[in-house]
Amino acid sequence: MSRHVARERALQTLFQMDVNHMGVDEAAKAAQGMLEDSVFDLAFYRELLQGVQEHQTAIDQILAQYSEDWQVERMPGVDRNILRIAVQEMVYMEDIPHAVVMDEAVLLCKEFGTERSSVFVNGVLAAVLTDLQSLRLNARKEES
Repeated sequence: MSRHVARERALQTLFQMDVNHMGVDEAAKAAQGMLEDSVFDLAFYRELLQGVQEHQTAIDQILAQYSEDWQVERMPGVDRNILRIAVQEMVYMEDIPHAVVMDEAVLLCKEFGTERSSVFVNGVLAAVLTDLQSLRLNARKEES
């Protein structure tokens, strides 16, 4: 089962939520046809969506901190949601190697973003990576 396709579908669902101001259940229902036509890791897709939804405030604070001169709400929607997925994986899903997360984020940028998306997303994630251990510690403290 493909985790890459699960990330693609999660990105599409999160983008749908952003653009149409939907909840996760409503967006997942709207994406039902897209989900049925694909072979991918459905459990991973759900884990990404649930995680981003549960930690979105903290994730957006991290993005605001590490994206120089960018307000999260002003970022292109695709880039913002790729970053949300990647930060969810890096900070809250520690079993996924950060190199894999960064590579997957850049791939998503090349598939769905603009010409500059991959450079922007890679730069933000590289900055997050420099403080990853402290971000993970803070996340654990918040969850306890």
